Amino acid sequence: MKTTNEIKQFKDWSAEWKDERKKIDVDQILKLWQELMPRDWEREIWEGKLGYRKRSDNKGEQCTEKELFSGGSNGFELVLLGRQTNANYRIKPIYHNMPLANRRKGQVIADAFGVLETAKSVRPLFIEAKVAANDPWFALVENLQQIRLARACAHKIQDFVHENTEYRVERGVWGLILAPKGYYEKHFDNLATCRPLSDALKQNTRARVAFGISDSLASGQIKIITQNWLVEADGEQ
Repeated sequence: MKTTNEIKQFKDWSAEWKDERKKIDVDQILKLWQELMPRDWEREIWEGKLGYRKRSDNKGEQCTEKELFSGGSNGFELVLLGRQTNANYRIKPIYHNMPLANRRKGQVIADAFGVLETAKSVRPLFIEAKVAANDPWFALVENLQQIRLARACAHKIQDFVHENTEYRVERGVWGLILAPKGYYEKHFDNLATCRPLSDALKQNTRARVAFGISDSLASGQIKIITQNWLVEADGEQ
């Protein structure tokens, strides 16, 4: 049974991450990433129907999320900056609105959960969708908090995928921010501030995140505009 102190610890930890969405401080995010996790927050299981789960009007991010889950059985081909479309790199959404904690106070919910197929492995993937709200830094920190929680219960994420899909995945969870091209153009300077954090995460942690464009979802593609997923032209982290 969760104690009052454990509930407060998780709430405070989550509040720290939420505060950092509105600041631009690379060192503080790295510090948060390295902090010890609070205790007793893990969900035992994830329940609910796989796929798209909302029954509401198509507005804003809901349109992106619905389109993401309408991509067919083969998912989406990735187009990485400076590379040709490569069918070996694909994203397949699995579960919509995935809660990561077992409590309401400080709860963290990923817009979408899926798998990323690369040339060498299949990775669990948390996706944060944006259309007009906030900015790229905000979305990046939001996604990183999801990844941090998921990596702290990596075996449960892996079991969830193995029990509910045909995929066999690595334990290391990666992240993706998905937004229209116009969103990145509007926040061009803010997007540029994300690169030092992305580079620092690659050098100092196992956090791997990319920014993708949602405009081509209907054609079965996602264009990756910046990422720390992969290193050399044909290499991976």
